[in-house]
Amino acid sequence: MDCASRLDALLRIHDGRPSQSDLRVVLLGGENRANALRRAAALHLHESLAAEARLAVAGRRRTQSAATARADAWLARLAATLAHHRRAAVALRDQRKAYSQ
Repeated sequence: MDCASRLDALLRIHDGRPSQSDLRVVLLGGENRANALRRAAALHLHESLAAEARLAVAGRRRTQSAATARADAWLARLAATLAHHRRAAVALRDQRKAYSQ
């Protein structure tokens, strides 16, 4: 069944506008594929944000001495952001491995 016929079938069973989740599932080719694409997009986002935070931490750290770096609140926030996105990316990778096995 191609995308157009799946979309047509979805529109036949709804009186009004179909929900966003139903429409997403139909357009992406099924619930499993839609969920896999959602997880892949989330992983890509967290990996990108972690890389960006890592570069920001390195740049901020490069401009300071060791003594001032310890007390720098901005650097601490950047490090916390980096840790958050790394943890999220690792958790999503572990989920992907679990689904593939």
